[in-house]
Amino acid sequence: MPWKRCRPLLWALSLLVAGTASAAKISFSEKGFIDVGALVQAQYRIEQDAAGSGKDPSHDFLLRRARLIISGQFNDNIGFLVDTDVAYATGPGTNPNVPAAGTAPGGASPTATGVYNGIYLLDAIATYKVSKELTIDAGLMLLPYNHNVLTSSSRQATLSAFPTFFASNSQRSNRDVGILIRGLLLDDRIYYRMGVFNGVQTRASIPASAGPPPVAASPGINPGDAPKFAGMLRFNIAGKEDGYTFCQVCFGTSPIVNVGVSAEFQANARRNSAPTGPGVAPSTGMGAQTTGNADLFASIPFSSDLELSLEVLATRVWAGDGAPQSGFGIFGLVSMRFGVFGPYAQVEWFNSDAAYVGRGNTTGDLTTYRGGFSWYIEKHVYKITAEIAFQKKEKAGETIDTTLIPPNHWVGTLQFQVSF
Repeated sequence: MPWKRCRPLLWALSLLVAGTASAAKISFSEKGFIDVGALVQAQYRIEQDAAGSGKDPSHDFLLRRARLIISGQFNDNIGFLVDTDVAYATGPGTNPNVPAAGTAPGGASPTATGVYNGIYLLDAIATYKVSKELTIDAGLMLLPYNHNVLTSSSRQATLSAFPTFFASNSQRSNRDVGILIRGLLLDDRIYYRMGVFNGVQTRASIPASAGPPPVAASPGINPGDAPKFAGMLRFNIAGKEDGYTFCQVCFGTSPIVNVGVSAEFQANARRNSAPTGPGVAPSTGMGAQTTGNADLFASIPFSSDLELSLEVLATRVWAGDGAPQSGFGIFGLVSMRFGVFGPYAQVEWFNSDAAYVGRGNTTGDLTTYRGGFSWYIEKHVYKITAEIAFQKKEKAGETIDTTLIPPNHWVGTLQFQVSF
């Protein structure tokens, strides 16, 4: 797209950072109130060889997120959070939340056309706070997977969170319906967050049918409708975090440093196929999926105008023989904020245990490099971020077992954010 044609659209996006943003707070009693806020992230994205010709870069304007956020409390003990979203995304390492037309939730391809971007429910949580040691959440919420997953999308240093490898669930990606407890213990040194969730939606086996049309037999999963279990335990070296979401660039006056371990387990989560050659894929039977994480997070303000953010995560996934999700990954982020400007770099590496390359973008070695620069016009309220990402995939561009491995490519993104 020629620059002269881009300028009016970029000018229109820049209006997102004009004016004054403030949440609307409505008080109805001494301690009761309702807060209405929003998050808008509009992007211009250029992606290598993604145009219709297959050899030219694509030029796209899209909403990465558009959220209406309503939260509040009845008193010091009873609170709630409800928010909605409209989202779609493409490019290295992105995980679309909304599928292409005609596919199931979470089923969108990174290059899918006709991506549906209607409004949908993101979080819906009822909270009862007994004390700082015990808070009970119930509803549709973020899973306690690791610090990066629990980082607010509006307070990230980067444009994309670390990859996650969840067993399929009844909702989408890193959220599910369930009940969770969380709190601070031992003089705020220990933070815990654990719960039980709906998990993989049970599905009965479908017998073969002669039709018309003929239908092949389809084995079910999770016949006993077993729930998912997930939990996280963190040790606070300095400072503390105890909200529903965390920060990555915190604009704080004191350091936050903590280390954590976390895990999720889903029984009868999948039926894998043994990769024994082209066109041959016998079932290995029904099995569980378990994920274990260990991570470090640090936000260190040397002054009000100098802040270092660091995050490192190690992930091990056991998803059964033949599953490309089985494997080991290491992900890292470093960001340095100088006043209102903040360069950052992020690396995501995952090595699948699968014996061959050809199933999805996680099979074999997959590495994504990201480098970017944020302009914090008014902290995270008004922010502009530019990023370049490059994805390096094992056997990229080759056809393995009749499956074409997408070629390595780069994506450039310019994002405008308003959050209040």
